[in-house]
Amino acid sequence: MSDVDDLEDFFAAARANPPQVSADLQARVLADAEAHMPKALRQPWHQALWQLLGGAAGLSGLATAAAVGVWVGVAPPEGMPDLAGQFVTGTWETETSDLTAADTGSEFGGFGWDMEES
Repeated sequence: MSDVDDLEDFFAAARANPPQVSADLQARVLADAEAHMPKALRQPWHQALWQLLGGAAGLSGLATAAAVGVWVGVAPPEGMPDLAGQFVTGTWETETSDLTAADTGSEFGGFGWDMEES
């Protein structure tokens, strides 16, 4: 048991006086780590975001898709439900078409199903 006690004394002495890193060594280690980092990680956040979105081409596509989404949401083409108008007015009814199965010639005529049958 004496060996264990001696070893514990060495550990206690090491914990009492921990080694200190000099400021010069710490600065050199951090400079070396920064030199080995990929270039993308050293850029400011807005440049990294710009590259993540694909630059001007990616951002213009994203802006176009957002504008079309807002446009279709606010003023939908004929045949699509006007969800924004229903939300604003508070009417959540579904619009039904005036066409009946007799007008189209078949039960599924409005969806192009009649083209597949002869």
